Amino acid sequence: MPDTNARFRVMNLPTFPKPNDAQEVESRFSAESLLGGFLVTPENRFVEIAIRFAEYGAPVFDRPIGDAPLTPIVDVNRAPSRADLEFIMRAAQDSSDALDKFFPNADARPSPLFSQSQYNSALLDPSHPRVVGYRKLEETSFLMPLVFYGQSGAGKTRVIEAICQMRREKEPQKTLYYLSAHDFARSLNDAIRTERTQLFRELFGQASVVAIENADIFTLHRAAQEEFLDMLDDAIQAHKLVILSFSQPPNKLEGLTPELAARLSSGLLVPVNIPSDETREDIISIVANKLALPLDRTALDFCARKLPSTVSTICASLVQIARELAMTKSEPTVENIRIVLERREEGRDLTVDQIVRATAKRLSLSVLDLRGKKRSQTLVFGRKCVVFLARRLTNATYVEIGRALSHRNHSTILHAANEIEDEIKTNEESLNIIREIAKALDARMNF
Repeated sequence: MPDTNARFRVMNLPTFPKPNDAQEVESRFSAESLLGGFLVTPENRFVEIAIRFAEYGAPVFDRPIGDAPLTPIVDVNRAPSRADLEFIMRAAQDSSDALDKFFPNADARPSPLFSQSQYNSALLDPSHPRVVGYRKLEETSFLMPLVFYGQSGAGKTRVIEAICQMRREKEPQKTLYYLSAHDFARSLNDAIRTERTQLFRELFGQASVVAIENADIFTLHRAAQEEFLDMLDDAIQAHKLVILSFSQPPNKLEGLTPELAARLSSGLLVPVNIPSDETREDIISIVANKLALPLDRTALDFCARKLPSTVSTICASLVQIARELAMTKSEPTVENIRIVLERREEGRDLTVDQIVRATAKRLSLSVLDLRGKKRSQTLVFGRKCVVFLARRLTNATYVEIGRALSHRNHSTILHAANEIEDEIKTNEESLNIIREIAKALDARMNF
């Protein structure tokens, strides 16, 4: 783990067990496993604050810390001041001197802001405002809904999973819904078709937490937007926690109704950023050490310039470099690393959809069945082939591969990737089929 002078640190987050994933085996090569936790960079301090808001609540101070007017009576049961919370979030985003005044040792370890006694005792100046209590995030209406946005691979799904699991552990008796926008829209369509719309609304109305990922899909479903807007207003009035993830701020997404875009934008918008240039080299060095990949100064500089930008793709690239160099018993020189990356780069023009079609043709399957819900032995094997080839020949994330296979979730795709990796080690026939599909795609593969 980086020391107190490092440009980032890692935060251990709980894992959310999705339905039907009881047998799930976590990959030893996931970005989080390789780094020891979720990456908190200076650019992502705001993400950590938002996670803690959702876990512990928003702090209430005994006097204003921002530009709030003086309050004659301070009560732990009052709502936190908008100005106070905006000050905290602004300080977290700007990494300003103000952050150090109110979050002692923020760079070195998690801020004690969410431990009342620890925070008050750690204040650098006794005259600074003290924390008198916390209010649940959903009880502060101007912070709802909680919206995370950022490019694919930045870590939005991991953050939402962690928040959901924190709530499940704290309130096991309450109902929690965690699903994709695609599943929400499909369930709504089924409810409309079977005349069970009221039951659909009642089921969601029972939940204390509703988390929807990949919410960009709403842009393709006008009816789902209108229904969700009504449900969102009801949920916020009832003090329910609503979390969504988008690729960009809702008001910049074409296809969202103005009403929904405005309502989403009125909540707490949290950017999930990729690491800065200053942080990339540290990440590469740590992950390379975990993979027993000894990079000298020249190779490290080369990787820092050439590897992709997100944490997950940096880790995926290093895993591929380590595997291919180990298989060929090659040293991690700049030239050998360049060859591996060029082979990976050749697949950038390939799409997952092309791999799906090539796999279906080789196995004499229909594309519709390969993407569908049937689970014959050939179909299951075909989907594993798609996952394996997509990971080797494209830069697609597990989420993006799942989207091409009828929106199967991240964990399902990860499980398929692990299974096919094990299978081809002992099954020459499976390996040859994958090679044939790769050849049909005019893709060179070194395995």
